[in-house]
Amino acid sequence: MVSRYERGCMRTRIFQAVVATIALTCSALPAFADIDADGSAYSREFYATPSSPDSADAGSRTPGSASIGAIISSDSPKNYGSCMKAAKHGDTQAMYNLGYMHFNGFGVPVDKLRAAAWFRKAAVRGHLEAQKALGFMYANGDGVPQDYPEALTWFRMSAENGDAESQFSIGSIYYNGWGVAVDKAESARWCRKAAEQGDSRAQYILGSMYARGEGVALDYAEAARWLARSAGQGNPQGELSLSLLYYNGWGVPQDRDEALKWCLLAAEQGDEQAKLVLGTMIRHKSVRQTRSDKLANR
Repeated sequence: MVSRYERGCMRTRIFQAVVATIALTCSALPAFADIDADGSAYSREFYATPSSPDSADAGSRTPGSASIGAIISSDSPKNYGSCMKAAKHGDTQAMYNLGYMHFNGFGVPVDKLRAAAWFRKAAVRGHLEAQKALGFMYANGDGVPQDYPEALTWFRMSAENGDAESQFSIGSIYYNGWGVAVDKAESARWCRKAAEQGDSRAQYILGSMYARGEGVALDYAEAARWLARSAGQGNPQGELSLSLLYYNGWGVPQDRDEALKWCLLAAEQGDEQAKLVLGTMIRHKSVRQTRSDKLANR
């Protein structure tokens, strides 16, 4: 069964943030985990298929541009020809469509080098989705040599045009120092841009940075604000982190029942760390209840 978080991320084409391992103790739950052993707070996996041309929200569109629906449901060679004709007349959406078709093998053999070439033609003319697609390809070495500085160049173009996924990608590159010097403050700056647009992953990461004082001043109240926004969208990592704030009373009034509620929501989505934390919370609650009962019966 697809979780509500997964449904909200069907179009995600980006590095996916992961929660680092939480070391549980017998006496108390930690607020936030350290970064993974390799120093990474983010997965490098790219969900490689570029966004459908129908979802492209930048670049030129003309009546002659083919959409991905037409490409899939009709005669692909014919639509490829239509795209090629429009692209030769400078239609950036048609250029993007050609890149998309070559990347996925719609009507033509998969050819990622050719896909990159068409994406580049559209990208240099300001097509946001093409800029982002090139960023992902260079970040993962998918059809082109892996090159983080080159990825950053293309992500920055689309990010400066307001694309939240690209903003989040830049944040992850600076956080981890992939091809650049680690710069947590710059990471926080770009994550904030994405978070303000409603990206639940960026909200989670920004909240976690406030909770750890990474790139920003330590501020549990601000951490709680961003984590609540992430959790409110069903992000399991945001739910777990918000749960831990409530458990410890950091930035919010201490409320163990509220902590249990958010942790349960994360665990129900299959988050393995949330399951571990949930078990610990339940055991602690049982111990507290037993002690309370003993005191009441004295």
